[in-house]
Amino acid sequence: MAALPGTVPRMMRPAPGQNYPRTGFPLEVSTPLGQGRVNQLGGVFINGRPLPNHIRHKIVEMAHHGIRPCVISRQLRVSHGCVSKILCRYQETGSIRPGAIGGSKPRQVATPDVEKKIEEYKRENPGMFSWEIRDRLLKDGHCDRSTVPSVSSISRVLRIKFGKKEEEDEADKKEDDGEKKAKHSIDGILGDKARLPRGLESELRV
Repeated sequence: MAALPGTVPRMMRPAPGQNYPRTGFPLEVSTPLGQGRVNQLGGVFINGRPLPNHIRHKIVEMAHHGIRPCVISRQLRVSHGCVSKILCRYQETGSIRPGAIGGSKPRQVATPDVEKKIEEYKRENPGMFSWEIRDRLLKDGHCDRSTVPSVSSISRVLRIKFGKKEEEDEADKKEDDGEKKAKHSIDGILGDKARLPRGLESELRV
């Protein structure tokens, strides 16, 4: 596979000169970046290094043309899990860039304008829970999935402004825990279907 200028491809076809045993590919091969490993599709990868941007672009481009993830996986010799992860990340953030390696993600906090909206929603409906306010912020277009504050951040704003009861905090904490799990579920991944073709939803369930 030809590399773009200034980049070295991570996934590539095994060199023609290599002799493989009939049982399959060797576990390790040499690459310009060091020792690589061969996946079940015959593609070479290096542990701990993100997939090059030109391959990420190709994955998203093929998905936009309606090509299923399993087909993308076979054609580019990238694992199905890797393809799904890149498409999911693109679906959530609109970016193909890899996430940070290691460490924890920073908690999304409310901006002053969003805090005012949170107060407004709570005054309109005093019985509204933090997770309902979060959904409302998304629905009304005040935030997107990358900027909307976490449930616990909204709870903190409400506690400061309105002095929420402990049982409400506990309910929101449970919802926050559920939210973290939902982000990795297929429903959470496909919550916003604007960017990818509809046909990919069933394929990502594989």
